[in-house]
Amino acid sequence: MNHSIMRHSIFELLKDRSSFWDRIAGSQNLTGVVAALLGFILLSSAAYGAVLAGWRSPLLSLYVAFKFPLFLVGTTSLVMLLNWMCATSAGSGLTFRQVVVITYTAMGVTCWVLLSLLPVTAFFAFMVAPSNGPPVELRLAHNCLLLTHIALIAMAGGAGNAALRQGLAKAVRPGCSARLIYWSWIASFALVGCQLSWMLRPFVGSPFYPVAFLRPDALQRNFFEFVLTEVLPYVLRGGP
Repeated sequence: MNHSIMRHSIFELLKDRSSFWDRIAGSQNLTGVVAALLGFILLSSAAYGAVLAGWRSPLLSLYVAFKFPLFLVGTTSLVMLLNWMCATSAGSGLTFRQVVVITYTAMGVTCWVLLSLLPVTAFFAFMVAPSNGPPVELRLAHNCLLLTHIALIAMAGGAGNAALRQGLAKAVRPGCSARLIYWSWIASFALVGCQLSWMLRPFVGSPFYPVAFLRPDALQRNFFEFVLTEVLPYVLRGGP
């Protein structure tokens, strides 16, 4: 697919979303739309990932520029089959290709928002967070950065979820509950995404660990346990 078709698919999603969903519901050029969305997701998430870890080191920034697209595309791809099974059991009438496009579209909208947040991310990473100093100050900076990124990514995900709900309402068979499918998809995104982000860490990069592509304990514990027992209490206390 040439670049003009890719640009058309992305800009149609932003400017005339109703026509975009009509095209998906009619199964028009779905392969081209998936290719356009996938290319955009990879490029925009790589840019966000490079900035996300910039406060820690250029090497980690390079690692995360590769890992963040892997995280987003990996999450989307892993939930695809489950999403299709949920949609089929609900009697949606959606084909697997339509499920793929709708799921990638939600992630594409998320990445548009992340791309727009790059200046904010860069400000926190390079202007606010200290790269050296006392351990207490560094840990607080790391935890604040981590929670900031979680909030920004969650906000971008909210925009993607809104697009997901709109797409399902347009594409499902009349009489089918789009709401039920939507919430089952959101649950699969949240569970898979949070745990995959834990396994692919570091993203922000702790100042107390050497720079590495993956942590040696990547398969131990889970995301929710870490945030609720270590990060959040530390930030609320303002230190140890």
